[in-house]
Amino acid sequence: MLNIIIGTTPTITYTFKTVSPADLTKAILTIKSMGQIILEKTLADAVVGENSLSWTLTQQETLDIGTRSGKMMLNWLTNSGTRGASAETPIMGVTNHKREVI
Repeated sequence: MLNIIIGTTPTITYTFKTVSPADLTKAILTIKSMGQIILEKTLADAVVGENSLSWTLTQQETLDIGTRSGKMMLNWLTNSGTRGASAETPIMGVTNHKREVI
């Protein structure tokens, strides 16, 4: 379980073992709760590393997640047409004493 403190700016990183992030043409990070996608980030939003993709969530995005559970997943497509997906990662939005953008 990944805890995300609401109102903060955490960085979500996916590390690849067999795919080079430089070969990706699409990547979509989603967080879903109660059957609804509540957050979606694309490759254009990511920092592309040698073997990883990272997204930094905004304060507002984590506030929008709220104090609820959900699941996070990454889907991607390579320049050769290979599509892949991560396993779902359970997440939990954790309360913050300052529930606002500061």
